[in-house]
Amino acid sequence: MTAVRAFRIFAAEAFRDGLRRRLAFAVALVLAIGLAGAQSCTQLGIGSMEVNGEMIDGSVFGGFLAPILFGFQAWAVLAITGLLAADHLARPLAEGSAVLWLARPVSRGVWAAARLSGALGVALLCGVLLLGGTGSMLVLRQGVAIEPAFAAAAATALGALVVASLAMTASLALGRTAVILLVLLGLVFIAFANGVGLAAELAHPDIGVGGLIGAVDRYGPPLFTAIASAVAQWNPHLDPGDTYTQSMLRLAVWAVGGCLLLVAAFRTREIES
Repeated sequence: MTAVRAFRIFAAEAFRDGLRRRLAFAVALVLAIGLAGAQSCTQLGIGSMEVNGEMIDGSVFGGFLAPILFGFQAWAVLAITGLLAADHLARPLAEGSAVLWLARPVSRGVWAAARLSGALGVALLCGVLLLGGTGSMLVLRQGVAIEPAFAAAAATALGALVVASLAMTASLALGRTAVILLVLLGLVFIAFANGVGLAAELAHPDIGVGGLIGAVDRYGPPLFTAIASAVAQWNPHLDPGDTYTQSMLRLAVWAVGGCLLLVAAFRTREIES
């Protein structure tokens, strides 16, 4: 069995395993709530609005609504990715089923990559439905351009790979609850650090943020920065410049590093029969 064929077989099984888990029902519930929220929010400000007796063009309202709504939905996809990856590799190890899979002529790296792809596939399927539905409603109802939606979706997909690989690596050493807390708290802290960095750059471009927050913003995975710089294109009052390109390059480096770290950690993991 070639490595490519083995990867396809194991990735397909990992994807089906992700859909069969009880967590999939929670993901479906989040998806339904997210789309229902987008359905309600995108109906606001259609056409023109009157504020203090003055008529405001609906496109102005859309320029503020679209970045917030789409950015929130993208962040939900990242959180879902971390939850799915929290035990997608560790669970078969704890149950002992990993021994049966690895008894076949397949390397540990291929199997770990397949489990990562399975969890990521379920998360990205949710992302396509949630971001696709939200983006379509924003374009059709608010009249915003579609290009920022594609840019933000690409940043979300690359960020999901970073989150999934790091969460799956952490699951080899920590329990599921600890990994979930690490993912959720990590996402909140990264969003805060990136948000402070973006605000500081807009206010004082020549003065950076110091301390731990500044270090995370400059060297950590720019999950929030990449998404924010993409959706900022909807607001005519914001100029993200080349922040999106730089953030995507850094995310790509983190994604490659996360995958390599996962494979290296899994190869050194002792598996009990």
